Amino acid sequence: MMKRKLLFDMDGVLADYMKRYHIIKSRYPDIEYVQSQVGFFSRLEPMPGAIDAFNKLQNCGKYECYILTRPSVKNIHCYTEKAEWIREYLGEYMLENMIIACDKSMVKGDYLIDDVDVHGQREFEGEHIH
Repeated sequence: MMKRKLLFDMDGVLADYMKRYHIIKSRYPDIEYVQSQVGFFSRLEPMPGAIDAFNKLQNCGKYECYILTRPSVKNIHCYTEKAEWIREYLGEYMLENMIIACDKSMVKGDYLIDDVDVHGQREFEGEHIH
C-alpha cells in the first residue's frame, strides 16, 4: 500500500503562534512585527493535543508526514528557530521532512492541514484541510 503524503502547517496547527504573539504584543505594543523578534518561533508552545495527534498519524502506517511551514520574511532567524522547534517537539528525524515555502501550492502532497488559506493553500493540488 502506498502511503499518502500528509503535510502539516506549523504555526497555528502544531505550534500556538497566536498565544506567543499576544504575549509579546501585550508587553511591547509598539513592535509592529512581533514575529520579527529573535526567539519568537523557537519559544512557541505546542497546540493542545497537536503533538499526540501528529505522532498517531505518523505512526499509523498510512501516511508520510511532513511539516510545510511558511517563513517569516521579517525574521531571517525563523528558519533555524522553526527547525529547533521541530527537533524539540517532534524529534530530530523530522528535520528531514521539514519543508519551508512561501507559496504552499508549489509543494506536492495528498493532504495539507493548515489554519489559513492565503499563501497558496487554495491552489494546493491535494486536499486542504482547514
